[in-house]
Amino acid sequence: MKYQKKLTAVLLITIFLLSVVITGFTSISKASTKESLGVSDATNFDDPITVISGMVQAINEQDPYEYMTYFTNSNRTAMTQFLSSNKSESFFKEKQAKLIQIKELPKDIDIEAAGISSGENLNLDDTRIYYAEINFKVDKEDKWLYNGTNYRVIVVTKEDGNWKIVRLSVPSIEYLKDTGNGFNSKDENIAVKIESTLERKGQVMNMKGAVIDNIAATEEQLKNEK
Repeated sequence: MKYQKKLTAVLLITIFLLSVVITGFTSISKASTKESLGVSDATNFDDPITVISGMVQAINEQDPYEYMTYFTNSNRTAMTQFLSSNKSESFFKEKQAKLIQIKELPKDIDIEAAGISSGENLNLDDTRIYYAEINFKVDKEDKWLYNGTNYRVIVVTKEDGNWKIVRLSVPSIEYLKDTGNGFNSKDENIAVKIESTLERKGQVMNMKGAVIDNIAATEEQLKNEK
């Protein structure tokens, strides 16, 4: 199947994205206070898109405590544990973020696009999946995060009556475009080329077309696989 490999990779990428966003902080005392509150006074948790917008704004404010309030309890627990063991590094790799476009994916597409497995404990009736176009500014670009427009699938679910983010993942952009669920923007077309180049050549490119990394297997590695 054309997209099987890409869709299978979504769950693995999701785990990586949590470590991209959360890379340590100097103290967890304030985070623990926010954790006990669980919600932000200024946010309408009745609206999933407002929750996603709040998460993006927390990146702009470089506020890890506010950021955590938009995620589910299990995510906040994992974030707090991570913070406690990584005290000397910056929390965010993203310096700025802007939500450009967002759309809810239809039910016949969203589960595959998000890589949701049957073993996940999600009530799909209380879960919504969004495709988002987000512009990031970063100091260091890598395989899944670069300056300019990035694409994310965002899973939100009801928890204690409030919409909370389960995870963000990097989808197969080509799959979403080919199923008629893309944004059809110029930047999305560039992102498809970046995705294709990575898959075919193992070259990691940014939005400007520069190669920032090469993860292609060497001749020696290919020989060892035989």
